[in-house]
Amino acid sequence: MNGPEKNVVRLALCLLVLGIVMRYLPWGLPSIDTFEVGDALIVSADSLALNAGGNLSSDSIVSKIDSIGYSSGQKTQEKHPRMRKTAPKVALPIHINTASVDELCALKGVGPKLAEKIIAAREAHGPFKSGADLQKVPGIGKKKLENMISGVNFD
Repeated sequence: MNGPEKNVVRLALCLLVLGIVMRYLPWGLPSIDTFEVGDALIVSADSLALNAGGNLSSDSIVSKIDSIGYSSGQKTQEKHPRMRKTAPKVALPIHINTASVDELCALKGVGPKLAEKIIAAREAHGPFKSGADLQKVPGIGKKKLENMISGVNFD
């Protein structure tokens, strides 16, 4: 046997031992009991059987699904805490003098705090007429103004 063949045999033996260890030792691999696909919540039958005490019937499945917060006719977003809120879609350019915090956050380089500063400056000094007025807001410099100005409409 030459060198590369010995390396292949060693690798095969290592993988065999690793497979045996993973198969017969008690810790095993973690399994996924629930996961989401679109608006549906999928529950594995194994986890339902374990939770139901081993007897798996259609009534126990329905009651277990209802107990985890999903039943037909309900959206999972109301009950499931892991689902993220999606940001509202905003069409650019936005009207800077009437925009809300969410609309201002859609601009490049603008976060919630800067959006609140823009609204506070708008309420204190009146509507913005140009980019120079917008640049007076604390936190908006030349570069940030250049990034924002393409998505802003002054009315």
